[in-house]
Amino acid sequence: MRRPGPFPLYSWLLRAIIYVIVPGFGVLQFFRLRRALHVFQLEGYKRNRFLEWCRANPERRLFLSSMPQKKPLVMTGRAWRLLITATLLSVVGVLVPSGLVHVTFGTPWDLLTCGLMIALLFFGLPRLLVAADVLLTPVQGAINGTYLRKARAKLKEVSPRVIGVTGSFGKTSTKFAIQALIGPTEEVLATPGSFNTPLGVCRTINEQLQPEHRFFVVEMGAYGVGEIAELCRFVEPTIGVLTAIGPAHLERFGSMDAIRRGKYEIVESLGRDGTAVMNVDDLEVRKLADTTTDVRLLRYGLDPAGRPDVTARDVETTSSGTSFTLVTGSDQAKVTTKLLGRHALGHILAAVAVATTCGRSLRDLTDRIAALKPVEHRLQVIKGAGGVTVIDDAYNSNPDGAAAALEVLAAMPARRRVVVTPGIVELGPLQAEENATFARHAASVADTVIFVARLNRDALVAGADGGSAEVIAVDSLEQATAQLQGLLQPGDVVLFENDLPDQYEH
Repeated sequence: MRRPGPFPLYSWLLRAIIYVIVPGFGVLQFFRLRRALHVFQLEGYKRNRFLEWCRANPERRLFLSSMPQKKPLVMTGRAWRLLITATLLSVVGVLVPSGLVHVTFGTPWDLLTCGLMIALLFFGLPRLLVAADVLLTPVQGAINGTYLRKARAKLKEVSPRVIGVTGSFGKTSTKFAIQALIGPTEEVLATPGSFNTPLGVCRTINEQLQPEHRFFVVEMGAYGVGEIAELCRFVEPTIGVLTAIGPAHLERFGSMDAIRRGKYEIVESLGRDGTAVMNVDDLEVRKLADTTTDVRLLRYGLDPAGRPDVTARDVETTSSGTSFTLVTGSDQAKVTTKLLGRHALGHILAAVAVATTCGRSLRDLTDRIAALKPVEHRLQVIKGAGGVTVIDDAYNSNPDGAAAALEVLAAMPARRRVVVTPGIVELGPLQAEENATFARHAASVADTVIFVARLNRDALVAGADGGSAEVIAVDSLEQATAQLQGLLQPGDVVLFENDLPDQYEH
């Protein structure tokens, strides 16, 4: 009679692996992959940036806990395809190698292979998600192509006049100002929020463009050279607005020269009958305007040295708004606006330049300018509880925009002025220097500065050192809010400048 060997035990282990361990691992991977997908989506499905984030955040790259959810994961069709594919790869990546080793070498090598593959896939989860994205590239490309062809056909059928808006900052506010001034509400469509990528523009066309729309205002964002040109080939603008050229997203573009070339693509894309509307208060844009000869050029700004065609004079700013004389050539009009800050005047001047190009007169525009409202989270003044005034500039930040926000804070009557900020991100090699400069300015304007999160803390604290402001450093916005509750009193003004995307929070 044969003595019992290890096979009954082995058979029990094999069943446990097939029916319990591997499915359990698949479930664990599903939830970890979903957390990783949140970061991947925040990074615009850019594989290299996602992997760089994982390398820079070793304490988070295992995705064992959830991230902050200011901008939650949106489970689009692409997100579901990635999540399901990556989860299946996790399960197949364990079963197939283990099964092959089992057939070829038997036990215990199959068990060892199973354990090894579970470990590799557990610790290699970021690359597993990227692998799923690579595998799905043909599928995603086919889906995108279908949407783009549909949008292109609809755009051709409706044939609105397209106005493209780009720049390192000020795009969204300028876009909405143009939308408000260029024509009757029912005749104008603008891309919503920050829908400034080809797919975002495509979605706007497919879902919202109607036959009555005579104008289509398109915000154009970019993280690299060629992206604005791609958008322009898609929508074919006849008016291109360039708001600013600065170091915003320098980390992604790689150099200031690349930013100049990338943003100027909107002008280069215009046909000879097109019109370039350029902000000559921005010295970088002014240099490009001085060399622009192939299209009609409208220069806008406040600085006479820029030789603006559309400008403002006799500017008076109060805590409730701004009044000025609007000048376009020989025409003038006295106007008021609820908007605050010199950047807001730039948004209005750009919109006036576009509107007059499309046949509007200054007389048509004065009431519309008076009715303009701040874009949410962009220098939005809110009367808070307990007599405290809040300046909400939290959407994003850049060096020029932050400086303009501090100017607005300085002009506001206040018992105490407070700045709450995590600093500025995506500035590449300039990040430490620019944050120190910003903190120095903030400490000269505010009575108290609260620096949030650890990302820019050293540069911010160093920049504020020596100023007269009280400096407080905290790890989260919740901690900053707790500090404010014990600090603010009636008559105080607090500026929230920038709000870090979820993937930058610690």
